[in-house]
Amino acid sequence: MADKPLDEDRLRELIGDAPLANADGDAVHELAAPGRSPKSVDALAAAVLAAMEAERGPRRKYSTNERPPAVVIRRRRSSYFLLALVLAIAGFVGSRALRRTPPVPSDPVDLVTVLSPAAAAGPALAPEWSVERGVSDSLSERGRATRIGALLVEFERASVRHDSSASALGDAIAALLADQPDGAEVGALFAGGPAEARLPRARHALAPLVRAAPMGIGGWLQAARVAAAAGDAGFFASTRSRESLSLLLEVRGVTPDTQAARDRLDTLLHRRGRPNFAAVSDALDLLQRELAN
Repeated sequence: MADKPLDEDRLRELIGDAPLANADGDAVHELAAPGRSPKSVDALAAAVLAAMEAERGPRRKYSTNERPPAVVIRRRRSSYFLLALVLAIAGFVGSRALRRTPPVPSDPVDLVTVLSPAAAAGPALAPEWSVERGVSDSLSERGRATRIGALLVEFERASVRHDSSASALGDAIAALLADQPDGAEVGALFAGGPAEARLPRARHALAPLVRAAPMGIGGWLQAARVAAAAGDAGFFASTRSRESLSLLLEVRGVTPDTQAARDRLDTLLHRRGRPNFAAVSDALDLLQRELAN
């Protein structure tokens, strides 16, 4: 644009007829260029200067004091506002795109539906924790939630098999709630393993007493142990399983042994091909023992 001088009408439209004067005595024309990019404004200013020089001639050394007027580029305030608005929107969208939404803890009972039918209906798999510490005062809040999640998985699997062991599993859940405020009332929903205990409202009643994240992790650990024992590779490839693994990897305050088992499990489950189920089972057993206490 700077190579093609403006015609006189366009020049007058852009700079007007009455120049201003600055402290150096220069004649100053203000160039208003609303809504243009800085690059296009620079090009327009260059075209204006070219038109002025074509009309009046450029200033030369040892010439008279008369010289072409300086050009001041004045951009409309609205153009800055729009630019700031565009940048703010772009920044917001970019931050939302980069921010990873944390996964929602899986419902332990729903994890059973991710198992293959053969694994879901397979024989009971005893949890990896010491029975004598089931209702001990030394049991941590995380440990209690982890155990309840695992027991819910086994309770659902027993119900799918129409196994009478569902009653004992319901009692074990009730026992873990007994020393909690209002725990006896909620535990009564599970005691004896009634069919109503499988309904979502029974698990929702646990919310004030049991933390969702460790309960979801506990359910996944148990369901994963069942899947590993049955060679169910599809379970570990599912979105729910991967999300639960992400939650497990983010658990803080773990022992060095737990950290090592967690890293080993993450490596095993991200290798191409079928997982080494024996190694996966070993890591899962250790993690359940550690986190359930």
